[in-house]
Amino acid sequence: MKKAVMYGAGNIGRGFMGKVFSESGYKVCFLDINPAVIQAFNQSEEYKVHIVANEEEHYEKVTNVWALEAGSDEAINEIANCDIMATAVGVNILPRIIDNLVKGICKRISIAKGPLNILLAENQIHVDKLMRTWIYEKLDKKEQDWADANLGLVEVSIGRMVPPLTEAEKENDPLLIAVEPYCELPADSLGFKGEIPTLNGLVPFTPFDFYIKRKLFLHNMGHALCAYMGKKRGYEYIYQAIADPVIYGMVSDAMGDVVQALHNEYPQIPLDEIEANRKDLLFRFGNKALKDTVFRVAADPVRKLRSNDRLVGGTLYCIEQGVSPENIVTGIVEAYRYDDENDEGSVKIQELIEKNGIKETIKEISDIEADSELGKMIISKWKVRQEV
Repeated sequence: MKKAVMYGAGNIGRGFMGKVFSESGYKVCFLDINPAVIQAFNQSEEYKVHIVANEEEHYEKVTNVWALEAGSDEAINEIANCDIMATAVGVNILPRIIDNLVKGICKRISIAKGPLNILLAENQIHVDKLMRTWIYEKLDKKEQDWADANLGLVEVSIGRMVPPLTEAEKENDPLLIAVEPYCELPADSLGFKGEIPTLNGLVPFTPFDFYIKRKLFLHNMGHALCAYMGKKRGYEYIYQAIADPVIYGMVSDAMGDVVQALHNEYPQIPLDEIEANRKDLLFRFGNKALKDTVFRVAADPVRKLRSNDRLVGGTLYCIEQGVSPENIVTGIVEAYRYDDENDEGSVKIQELIEKNGIKETIKEISDIEADSELGKMIISKWKVRQEV
């Protein structure tokens, strides 16, 4: 049986990538640092995925799985000998796995195993370039030459939403994961080395920037707008927020702006195809079974307000493509007004606004000058919102 290594046994690792590998005929080795999770994998060699939707729900079993401690020699050996690999650890954690990954690659070179494609499920634009830079820093010239020819660092776009589990569910089954039915896996077709593997749901595509921008500026942006507008109007769950006609209209229009911007940059993608994705997302945001909270989706507004992230990044993208982003700017203002004492980022932003005012704060958090086109739009809407 073919072998896959899944670096990270969290929501995306178990709920999507590991499941894809297993269902595509691979025996899957999960690499993680949680002893309880590792033990549970090796006791059962399977786990359950709870597929949840408004209409129905059911359980699916993922088999032929096991786990190792991510920093172990055994893990390095699995990287050296596997047929395919993926990471889903989070962009902030990626630098911490580079040493072990490089050891596995170097061992792979020594045993002449052949090409290795690593699917990067990290929700970060150009994560393939970041990874190649970090990896090459630890390889000599001969090893870099091998990597040029044999190491595929493949961006993928993860659109599947993963709802939180209750503490009781986690305690009863440490491997249980819940996910929505959506299971498309777009991947950068130019990132692969050798033959593109046959994987369930895989959609090889180029130019892949289209899918990265669609995920970040359409999906993630719309989701964030639901949360910040939902907070303003007193909702606890995302499905409640998107059911509000005012929020639905604003989010729908904001996402429509991104649809037009995407089509302007990628005219080869039919407009109705991008529009179909917008409508599908709006429907999926209303999935009650996800139990997705406003608090979770709104969390860490500092990150979500960065100039290259969903809100400000999406707004700048629209402006760049000649589309007015008024509705997204309204969401940016609500993100800056987001006030939750349990969110460290929210506390930081409110303290900055109190101390320095909104003009200095958008410069520090979003790298937006107050006299720029976007800066003027934010300040104008901020003043109107202050008067309400």
